[in-house]
Amino acid sequence: MTKYILALVLLVGVSASAQERLTLQDAISRTLQHNYDIAIAGTAQQQDAVNNTYGNAGFLPNINVGLSGSQSRQNVQSDLANGSEQNNPNAINTNVNPIITVNWTIYDGGRMFLVKKQLTQLEALSSLQQRVQMQASVSRIIQMYATVVLQQKQLIAIDTALHLATVRMQLAELKYRTGAGAKVDYLQARVDYNARQADSLTYLSSFAQACDSMSVLMGENEDKLYLVDDSLMLNTHLQPLDKERLRDVNLSLAAFRRSADIAHINEDIAKSFRLPTVALNGGYVYNRSTSATGFALFTQSYGANGSVNLSVPVFQGGNIRRQAKVASLQAIREEFIYNRQYTVVGRQYRTAWRNYSLAVAAYNLANENLQYAKENLDVQLARFRVGVGTTLESREAENAYVQALIRLYTAQFNVKTNETLVLELENRLVGELD
Repeated sequence: MTKYILALVLLVGVSASAQERLTLQDAISRTLQHNYDIAIAGTAQQQDAVNNTYGNAGFLPNINVGLSGSQSRQNVQSDLANGSEQNNPNAINTNVNPIITVNWTIYDGGRMFLVKKQLTQLEALSSLQQRVQMQASVSRIIQMYATVVLQQKQLIAIDTALHLATVRMQLAELKYRTGAGAKVDYLQARVDYNARQADSLTYLSSFAQACDSMSVLMGENEDKLYLVDDSLMLNTHLQPLDKERLRDVNLSLAAFRRSADIAHINEDIAKSFRLPTVALNGGYVYNRSTSATGFALFTQSYGANGSVNLSVPVFQGGNIRRQAKVASLQAIREEFIYNRQYTVVGRQYRTAWRNYSLAVAAYNLANENLQYAKENLDVQLARFRVGVGTTLESREAENAYVQALIRLYTAQFNVKTNETLVLELENRLVGELD
């Protein structure tokens, strides 16, 4: 196995130091920390958490502080009605006006409570979507890791086939040189040996591609090979859930249910615009003015003010009714989407469970078949050594054993991938890691 990994290193131009030991747990941990899809979903969840405030819902007042000021310099010449004159070539006038205003909506038909509830639901939805993405990413990394393990084990199977072809070729050559066998047996063994070498190169390429795909899922962008586990833990004793239990645990369904709830809240928000709005407005005003000419050379005023405003929507061009109707239809649409997703998830679960059951059965059969293939190979090799068996019989026994190995490794891969899909639908992947 090692010499083929080194051959792959030469093939793809990667230094031997780039090989790295990677367990399944390490791959999952890196995915949870560095996968870009998880990071994007996490950022969206943080955005919704920041938005979920009482101020954003409209509970709190708006307080503003303003300041205006002006100054003018003028050449003033005035003849007053009392017969006096005012002549000032450098008359300076100033005005300073700081102000504090408060606007507070104390009643808006209950809309602020609905908006706060909606913001909370949106935050919960984004949290669900983040968990859905985590489950999906962990599912993909497990399946990709299983693919890398499969490619690695297929390399072992081809290595075994190459070793068997080498032994048969050496025996056939020895018989040919000593006159105990025909040259055609040696030539056939040589052809099989070269074919096995070509097979190994094909699997090496697939192995490199699988490693590269796994790197992308872990948020890495490096050309590297991984030395993965020789085998994966398989759970061949899963029990199916009933559809009501699946409805409760499946994260995708929970996210669609939350979206439908948000649509119903949005419908109530649209209807709340039919109700009156009561707002408090107040402030504190200070005004100071100076004038170099005129009757008032200095003026100052300050004080608080306040008002209560009542707004009743009598007619808005039919827009309030239209918006409420649109929101109601959107809520109905979201309910349909949820029910559709419920049927989709049910079908996905039935398919995943059926495939899992078949994969377990095929795995048990492949285990049994390998024992027979190994025994048959041993018998045929012993017969070939003593000159009783033919090259064709030995070759067929070798091929049968190698195919039995590959079927077993493929069956293990199918069990792991279908087991992973079942656990993903049952929301058990990330939870089990915790």
